Amino acid sequence: KNTEKVGYIRLTRFSRASTAGFLKAVDALESAGAQSYVIDVRNNFGGIIQEAMLTASALLPDSHAVLCYTMNARGGFTPHDVEEYIVDTRYPGYLLSKEPKTTTIDQVRRENPTYLLNDGVNWVPPSSYASLHEQRMKRGLKRPFMKDNLFVGAKEMRQTKAQKKIAVLINEGTASAAEVFASALRDNGRTVALVGVKTYGKGLIQHTLPMPDGGGLRLTVAEYLTPALQHVTKIGNARFDPTTGELVGGGIQPDVYCSSNQGIPSNIGADLCVGVALDEISAVETNEKQSSVRPLFSTVSTEQPGIRKKVVVGFKDDY
Repeated sequence: KNTEKVGYIRLTRFSRASTAGFLKAVDALESAGAQSYVIDVRNNFGGIIQEAMLTASALLPDSHAVLCYTMNARGGFTPHDVEEYIVDTRYPGYLLSKEPKTTTIDQVRRENPTYLLNDGVNWVPPSSYASLHEQRMKRGLKRPFMKDNLFVGAKEMRQTKAQKKIAVLINEGTASAAEVFASALRDNGRTVALVGVKTYGKGLIQHTLPMPDGGGLRLTVAEYLTPALQHVTKIGNARFDPTTGELVGGGIQPDVYCSSNQGIPSNIGADLCVGVALDEISAVETNEKQSSVRPLFSTVSTEQPGIRKKVVVGFKDDY
C-alpha cells in the first residue's frame, strides 16, 4: 500500500471566491501532511476564466509558462502567462512544492523588478500581433512541456523533483474555464495525468446582446487555445482526426481513461476514478523511489489511439 497521504480537492466552479477556497483547502491538507494531490474538476462548468488561470498560475514555477492563448475575430493572438497573474495582488505564491512560495515572484524580481511596483501597474501585456517566435525571444515565453523531451535542464529537473504530484480528474461536464485550468497544468508538465473522459469542449468567449423582443443574441468574439495550441472548441473538419479520419470532436482528451458512468460518489473512497488517479500517482512515485507500491485497484490495460486506457475491473480485497 501507498503509505503517503494524498490530498483531495474538488473545484465545482471558478467564482471570485474559488482561489481563496482553494488556498484554504491546501493549507488544511498541507497541515495534515499531504504529499500529493488529486484535484477534481468533474462537472465544473467553468466560470470566471481569470480565476481559473490565477489558481493554475500558483501551481507553476516558471513565470513565462503559458496558461492559454486567446484568438479574437480581428486576428489578434495573445498569450497569457503566469507573469500576468503574479502581478495580481491576490497571487498566493508558488504552491505544492518543496521550493519556497516566492520562487516565481523572485524570478520576476530578477528579470523585471519594476513589474511588481504599484500593484503591478508597470506590467506590460504581450502584443496580440507579434509572432510566437518573437514572443519567445523578447518575453521568454516557454514552450509547452513534451514528455519525450530528452533535453531537460538542471533547473527543470530540480523543480520537478521538488513538486508534489498532482492528478486531475475530468469528465464530459468539465467545460470552459475548467478546461483551460486542466490544460494549463497538463501542457506545462505539472500533472501526473488527466484522468477521466473527454471534456465538454467549450473554449469560446461570447457576449450576449439583448434583443427588442426580450431574447438575446449570443455573439462569439474570441476563443481560447491550450498552451499546446490546441482548440478546445472544434468545428468543421477540425472535428476529425487528421490521421485516421475518425470523428473526435472538441474537448480535452484524458491521459488515462476512467468511465464516468458511476457519477461522482459522495464517498471519495468509493470513487473508482479517484482510485485510478491514486494508481497513477503511485506509479510515478514507484519509478522515482524504486520501491514497490501496491495499487488500490486491479486494472487491465487496453489500447486506444492517443490514450493510455485503464479499465477498472474490481477492488482489492483489502481496500
